[in-house]
Amino acid sequence: MRVNIRQWAILALFSVYGCLSALWPYSAYAESGQADRSLLQKGLTIYEIDQELSRIADQEIKLLAQMQSSEQQIREAEHSTSEAKIHAAKVVRSYYMGDRDSLWVLLFSVGSFSDAVSVLDYLQMILRNDKQALQRHTDAWQRLTSVKKELADAHTSLQRTKERYLQQRERLAALQKEVDAQLADSKEQAALLQQQMLELNKLWEDKGIPLFKTYFQALAGAMQQLPELVTSGGSKNKNGNLVMNGTNYTFQMTDSELNDFLRKKNERFRNLTFHFYPDQVSASGQEGDIAVMIRGSYEMAVMNDGSGKPFIRFRILEMQFNGFSLPSTTVEEFEKSFDLGIYPQNIASFLQVTGVRLEEGKLSIMLKLAL
Repeated sequence: MRVNIRQWAILALFSVYGCLSALWPYSAYAESGQADRSLLQKGLTIYEIDQELSRIADQEIKLLAQMQSSEQQIREAEHSTSEAKIHAAKVVRSYYMGDRDSLWVLLFSVGSFSDAVSVLDYLQMILRNDKQALQRHTDAWQRLTSVKKELADAHTSLQRTKERYLQQRERLAALQKEVDAQLADSKEQAALLQQQMLELNKLWEDKGIPLFKTYFQALAGAMQQLPELVTSGGSKNKNGNLVMNGTNYTFQMTDSELNDFLRKKNERFRNLTFHFYPDQVSASGQEGDIAVMIRGSYEMAVMNDGSGKPFIRFRILEMQFNGFSLPSTTVEEFEKSFDLGIYPQNIASFLQVTGVRLEEGKLSIMLKLAL
């Protein structure tokens, strides 16, 4: 079959940019052979691993600077601790040797009330200074201990960072080797495939990343307002969003209710649809020439702010861009940057979450009175 220049240009454009269709959002890439698609997937993964390596390098620089600062603080704290220790030792020695006892005897040996008041003021001043000297020693020691822990934690983080860097470098080298081998086998198509990889990476950088960030930012904000489904009024509650059974409660929400709620909060969510499945939740949509898919799950977790309060954390299991799976490094970076958790205490401060369950079309959060 002969293909004219215009037809060839359209086919090439679809192949490079992966334009979307209503029935199959990444049909252009589906037209490519499985080997070509695998190559594009590896190229995108290599690109994202390279970005992760840059982030790790930046983190290493920050950790080294933190360690230098901590070491300087330790030197200053050790000097302060040494001085405070000397003063504290003098105070302890004076009590041990009975020096302070003679001062109290002086109080009972004065001949007038006015002299007694003066001596008492003097004694209080001494006791106050003694207390301050001991407190300075305690504060300096606690500060030194705290800074040493910070330095130890920074050392551990730096070691883990270096290990992660080496692991990702090995993964990058292995993938690059596979890509080079596939390109060598492709021969006359190698240049076209390289161009397609570059275009896919650029499309991800220019449009994919900003779109995902926009969705995640909007989702993080909307999740903080989720309690409105309960607190917004009587009719909603009577329909069963919050089911009460003695001191136990169950907050229930269908995926349709979640989609309606999100779209009222932000028009952008009209291009993104959530679905609840057993043990999983997915969000998929299409905006312009970009198709997105996020798959995750909810799990119980404990807040690390010192309160120890339980909450429901959202774990990202998979992210797809135009049908291509994004690597775990990208998933972890988005999960770290955006909080999509559910905090039932925002529904009511006296409620505490005890469990979460995902079913077909429905999310249930089990709660109890926090007595």
